[in-house]
Amino acid sequence: MKKTGVIIVALSLVFSFLSLSQGWAASLFDGIKLEGHTGPFLVTKNKVNVRAAPSNKGKKITKLNKRDIVTVLGRAKGTQWLAISRQDDDLGYVYAPSLTPMIDASLSTPLEGSVDLSEVDKPICDYRVTHEGRAIEEDIIFVSADYLATFKCRHKEETFDFEAMMFMSEVPHDLGNKPVYQITLNLPEIATGYEEFLSATALFNLTKKEVIMDAVSLKEFKEQGLRKTKDAINPKEALDAALRLQLSSFNMRAWQTISGKLPNPGDKKPQ
Repeated sequence: MKKTGVIIVALSLVFSFLSLSQGWAASLFDGIKLEGHTGPFLVTKNKVNVRAAPSNKGKKITKLNKRDIVTVLGRAKGTQWLAISRQDDDLGYVYAPSLTPMIDASLSTPLEGSVDLSEVDKPICDYRVTHEGRAIEEDIIFVSADYLATFKCRHKEETFDFEAMMFMSEVPHDLGNKPVYQITLNLPEIATGYEEFLSATALFNLTKKEVIMDAVSLKEFKEQGLRKTKDAINPKEALDAALRLQLSSFNMRAWQTISGKLPNPGDKKPQ
């Protein structure tokens, strides 16, 4: 089986067993207070030691390979060691910088809603977001859920439709230990002549349970004075919150270009 297939199968197994393993600790972890973020984690380094105690002096039990997926039951209080299991079998402790937290950002049903920007003389848009699968970039250990977003918009007496691609990273964008995940809305058809297209990026901070508006790729299409955060407690809520922040981040010029009132800057011939 190819590495991509192995990762997908491992993800499915971990997400399936997660509900059974969270909050449960067997004899290997007795007497150790566990705290902090729990759930599936991806191994980012090769030949990572698993130890019987949360210390460099702990006996080596086994090793983990890069791209392995384990379930973290918590961090041993006062240390940087994570208690891990795999498919309900306790493995031991791993040094935290060797792992990065994961989320399951798939959608079992489409995400539907409406964004009303009419108060600032922008469109009202009904949207539908469907999960298109999972993308894995093995060289940089990046895993993301991909989506297709369709929009039906109206502005005053006019209506228009458009589509966009979205993705949510299922590992932190910097592969660190903080559970902060990137959510990006891409409109590749709205492009400049320099191979740059319109996109808007937000960040989902799972610890703070909020989505933060981060950036718009093309400065000429960015709105000023944005509302920068929205609450979200899970990936689906984060996707919805990000979408609302991202649509709000587009200025009137962007909307006029999306609706076809203004020409796509990429269509202009260089002088």
